[in-house]
Amino acid sequence: MNKLSYSLLLLFIFIRSLNNAQFTPITPETTLSASVFDSIYSFVPTRTDNIKCVYDQFKIYVEASSGISIINAKTNNTNFNFNLKKQTNNKYYYRLYSYYDQPFGNLIQEIIFTTNDTNTHSYQLISTCNVVGIEPSFPTQIATNDSLVSITYSTDLKYNYLVTVTNNFINNITYDLDISLMLGGNISYPVKLESYYAQFSEQDLPTNQIFVYFPPNVLSTNYSYTQFGYGRDPVLQIKVDTNIMRPLQYTDVYYKIFTVPIKGKKGNMTYSISFSQTSTFYSTLGIYISSSVLSPNIKGVESSYTSLIRDIDIPLYVVEYTNTIPYHYIDYTYFYFINFAQSWPYGFISGNNTLYIHKVSFVQYLAGTLNNWYMLGIETQPNEINQQITPLNYASSTPPKLLSYQFTRISSIKYLLTLNIESVNGVKKIDFSQKSTFLETLVSGTIYNGTFELIMSTYEFEYILINDTVGTYITYYQSDVVSIDPFFTFDFPIEIQYKPNMSSFNITFLNNDLDLVTDSYNIIYIESDEIPQDATISFTLLDIISFPFERDSTDFANSFYRYPFTYNNSSKKFESKFILPKNNMFGNIQYYIEFGRDIGYYSNELTTSLFVKDTELDNQGPIFSLFEKIGNGSIISTTGTVGWKFNITDDLNGFESGYIKVVGSEDSSTYEFNFTINNVIGDKFNCQYQIKINISEPCISQEYRIVRVILFDTNKIASRFNQYVPTMPTSSIINPFINFLDVGVDEITVLSFTCPTPISIPASKPILLSFKSSTTTIDVGATNRTISFDFSIDPGVNGIKQDQLPIVYINSLFYGLVKCISTLISYNTNNVVYKCSTELPLGFGYPNALTFSLYGIVNNVGFFYGFSADDILNITNSNYYTNTTLSFGQPVIQSTNPYYSDDDSGELIILGRGLDSISRIDFVYNDSTLSPNSATSLKSYGSSAIRAIGVKKTGKPFIIKAFTSSSFTSNEFTVKPIYFNSTKTPTPTSTPTSTPTSTPTSTPTSTPTSTPTLTPTSTPTSTPTSTPTLTPTLTPTSTPTSTPIPTVTPIPTNAPQKCQGNPECGGKNQGYCSSTGCICFAPWIGLTCTSQIIIVPQPTINTTNPQTEIPTTPTDNNQTDSEESQKMIFKSLISLVSLRELSFNNEEVNNHIFDQWIYTPINQFKNQYFTTVSSTNITVTLEWFNQTTSIEFANQNLTMNPSTIKYTIEITNYPFANKLNQLQLVMSASLTLNSNDICSSNQFGNTSTGDDSNYLKIQIENHSLYGRFIKRAIIDNIVKSVNNVLLDSSLNVIDSSSLSLQSFIGITIPYYTKSIIVDPDFSVLIDSKSASDNNDSVCTKNKSGLTTSQLAGIIVGSVGFAAVIIFTSVYFVVHRRNQKRFVASVNKKMNEMNNNK
Repeated sequence: MNKLSYSLLLLFIFIRSLNNAQFTPITPETTLSASVFDSIYSFVPTRTDNIKCVYDQFKIYVEASSGISIINAKTNNTNFNFNLKKQTNNKYYYRLYSYYDQPFGNLIQEIIFTTNDTNTHSYQLISTCNVVGIEPSFPTQIATNDSLVSITYSTDLKYNYLVTVTNNFINNITYDLDISLMLGGNISYPVKLESYYAQFSEQDLPTNQIFVYFPPNVLSTNYSYTQFGYGRDPVLQIKVDTNIMRPLQYTDVYYKIFTVPIKGKKGNMTYSISFSQTSTFYSTLGIYISSSVLSPNIKGVESSYTSLIRDIDIPLYVVEYTNTIPYHYIDYTYFYFINFAQSWPYGFISGNNTLYIHKVSFVQYLAGTLNNWYMLGIETQPNEINQQITPLNYASSTPPKLLSYQFTRISSIKYLLTLNIESVNGVKKIDFSQKSTFLETLVSGTIYNGTFELIMSTYEFEYILINDTVGTYITYYQSDVVSIDPFFTFDFPIEIQYKPNMSSFNITFLNNDLDLVTDSYNIIYIESDEIPQDATISFTLLDIISFPFERDSTDFANSFYRYPFTYNNSSKKFESKFILPKNNMFGNIQYYIEFGRDIGYYSNELTTSLFVKDTELDNQGPIFSLFEKIGNGSIISTTGTVGWKFNITDDLNGFESGYIKVVGSEDSSTYEFNFTINNVIGDKFNCQYQIKINISEPCISQEYRIVRVILFDTNKIASRFNQYVPTMPTSSIINPFINFLDVGVDEITVLSFTCPTPISIPASKPILLSFKSSTTTIDVGATNRTISFDFSIDPGVNGIKQDQLPIVYINSLFYGLVKCISTLISYNTNNVVYKCSTELPLGFGYPNALTFSLYGIVNNVGFFYGFSADDILNITNSNYYTNTTLSFGQPVIQSTNPYYSDDDSGELIILGRGLDSISRIDFVYNDSTLSPNSATSLKSYGSSAIRAIGVKKTGKPFIIKAFTSSSFTSNEFTVKPIYFNSTKTPTPTSTPTSTPTSTPTSTPTSTPTSTPTLTPTSTPTSTPTSTPTLTPTLTPTSTPTSTPIPTVTPIPTNAPQKCQGNPECGGKNQGYCSSTGCICFAPWIGLTCTSQIIIVPQPTINTTNPQTEIPTTPTDNNQTDSEESQKMIFKSLISLVSLRELSFNNEEVNNHIFDQWIYTPINQFKNQYFTTVSSTNITVTLEWFNQTTSIEFANQNLTMNPSTIKYTIEITNYPFANKLNQLQLVMSASLTLNSNDICSSNQFGNTSTGDDSNYLKIQIENHSLYGRFIKRAIIDNIVKSVNNVLLDSSLNVIDSSSLSLQSFIGITIPYYTKSIIVDPDFSVLIDSKSASDNNDSVCTKNKSGLTTSQLAGIIVGSVGFAAVIIFTSVYFVVHRRNQKRFVASVNKKMNEMNNNK
């Protein structure tokens, strides 16, 4: 209930007498009998000052004898309409309802039926319009003579009257109101409405307030504020010394807008509100109301078409138009038998953001009962296109027919509804409670005569609406007639219709007077002798964190979650576990208890409060405290980097994850960045991250603009920014850029880039060479519904941006679309090859065909392109559609009921499809102390749900898989238990046989870090176009393991290190000192934060052997190309050397060396090499990272820096000579430079960045090869520790001088039986200091006479892989003055060494 909506609630009696004596026969019932069902005979006026009633309908069922039929039916009251609704043989259903209001008193009318035997059959119907009293038998509105009060009809049937103060309510904030309610018969009923502040002590009211404006000078006379994105206005924060949760604070222009609590604690709170024009801000100090005028000066942010029908294999409806309105990165909204929204690139067929052609193709509407519409629009132009569609054929208008139905209870508040439906045109979808289900619910039969199963929660029991494929439908509400032969109505389960009196039950809590640091986990109890044990009851928290609509109306995932009650036979109480989020509001926590579908009680109506005594509020998402641009906005040689560096702060909850979307102003090239607390520098309260875009020639000059930002804290509270789309009234308050409103949106979010040599070649559209799907028919009812696509493009003379991946869109007639984002397989000047695959939702598109379109091809001169299905059909060796089938019997797991970490029952309810023939369910645990097990004690509920007993108690995610008796296997599904730990021992719960104890599938299943947050158990199949599901993945990236791998503990961690360097950690701009050692700010790296990653182009792939060569330009701007200069060539070689088997005392048993590899390209950034030794397969995958990317390996989050090469080495089972033996994978690294008078050094040790790894750094002059070796591997599918050792003393290292360095690293792996995976990576660095500054450096003159064309190598290898070169980096450094300084330094060093001899 709204905090400033004050109501008087008068209880009324729940009695609706259905007395059939008021419908009686006048003539004998010889050949015909009639009765009234589901009707009310006693009425009251809708308003108490009315003297008439509006009658409800009467439903009359008539059955005639054999051979007798009704030829006429009427009423003698002309104010009523009487018509036939259904007839089957000799059974009839009539509806009687009134045209006009009826006066007080009894109303008697005669109902007359005439039959084919010329007889008349008469019945008398008596109904009553009652004078309104204080306790009438039906709820009614009340009139009042007080202008300050408006009367609202009570939709909650537990009350008769709802008196709400809505007019001039401010008078009731601090003063009581005395009003009179006028009842029927001139009865006056006095009522006192107490003021809002009457419930508080005066000393608790605020006495002081401080205004803080964002931007600070927004009210200055000469200041003009430009909105920070569409609709994002200035913000006022009010700091108040209040001891009450919600003091009066609001603005009033056209309507009242109230402040939102943001942060603080009792006695020191901060509230926030936005304002857009001259308005008055009202607040209270004590019991007095003050006002302030806010007058900012604000500036806002600022087609023709054709269509055709293609009569081909799968007829298409095609719409094409040209748009001259600049595209502002917003969603287009489409309506073609279903509403869906998509942003660029969907439909963008050619052009740029200034002028473009939009073209889409849909499966043609073949048959219907009426014309339909195609509509397309945007936020500011909702009907940019609006065209009528005429069906090719007109179909039957007969609606679907419900043959039978059955409700089966699955859990406390969840039911299975089975429907048998007959439809002439075929069922398309079934709607209930504003939800739509499609043919994934068809479990047997066909769309014309089939059985459908719906999973419904009790609060969704409102109606069932069955739609067919041509637009006809039928709706069933409670008590609607389904059939008259046999006669039955549509009725919800009787237990959900129970309506208790609030005096019949008592509420208590396990914990109250809460300290939210320790008391987040709680249990609510309901004790009653009257409530049936099978009652459906749920509990909902309405605090501002659990119910965030006031702050963020887009946060549907965390809003209005219902915790189910179960009955405990031991305690004789109903119990419900719940979690009150941390860092919440103090005082009374609002909640709601819901019985069935019609009735519930808010906490302010009950005598038991849930009270928080100690907490500190954090109702604001993470915000930016620093935001700086990276790069000078131009190409450096052939490549350049632009981006942003930013700091994120979140004082209490702490930052958890973020998403940023950047687009190009000309070609809409899109870059999506996703990062978590594991990727940033710093802690969750104050951390730093940066996003970068690598640009290479050829290029265009354009702006790169941040158009969307989402930052989540650990309590799932989000701050959001959307440049052009207004999302909600509070969008200004939750803007993460709130600290930069005075700087301006363009200054912060726009980064200009100038291409030094723009391409002058006219733009030409790329040619689609081929487009093939993996199948021409797909079973959308199968466990495996994966479809893949292979396509190739001739990029033309302009070339294609390789970092912009085209998207395949799979369109259905009634079910929207599915996206498939491609990966780049190979690229050359006349043939670019892509591939993608995705899984289709259950039932998607059936029974119609699915059509394909391809969009998002961006060339190098600023234009984008795409191909609709209408274009693809004309491409040779291509297919533009696939047919669909729908099978039954293959199991698919979609979700489960919530599973709590303290659950001892071992019970799990699994929801999905094809679960009726399951014979076994397997459980595999991530907890290494729990062995896998199976459940064979199963109970199925139709095809859509099954109950399994046997889950082991665990707080870690576990995997379930189902098996049928006919050898089908389901998909793997990960269950994430909800961590629950009450501070007191809960009342023991035993599950009654009549009342299932499981809870709804929509319950969150994630395990919170400290105080849990709620996350749905399943992820939607289709991903929203503008909002990523949680955190989309960086491109390119290796796919993280979705389920944590079991870990053998302990995994070693690096010991704390002393911070080094002078200045320490490179100085404040390069890093800072932490307990583990130096933590570096990007792009700095190393123990002292004095080395930088070198950004270089991706190496050319050598398909003969795994060798890569990378040339670079000088890294010092002081170097020139004069005759004095020469090219210094650095060459980095990384190789796998050998695989050694060692005894328990590290003696070599076997040594396997390899010289032949099988090469396989995977995509643009990834290649694979394969070899075999002694029946053991070795697979090495090389992946190149050209931008900062987050990956996961062995349950550890790692950051890949730009220009990093990562090895993923997989080795299958090895024939050990002894179980005490171990394997050692040896890698070799060497670095060589062809120059005179230089120094070199190498280092091996522990990293200090928290990734618990070893590092190897080989340095010559100011260049280094840097290798990272993490101390863990995946061994037999379990994360275990490995030992990385330096082997230079035991292996034959090549001559190590200042010109050439080599090191061997051994990754020692314990005995295993199945497989191992290790994952080192390597980068090339530029160092601030020369190797000569290192204590262990070696400095010599080059007396070999080598020329500048002679190269040496750095080799990093593995002892089983004989000198196979994996990676080569060559650096050409042209220098003059630097070399002179360097030579002088070397000479000085040499002299010192000579003097010390």
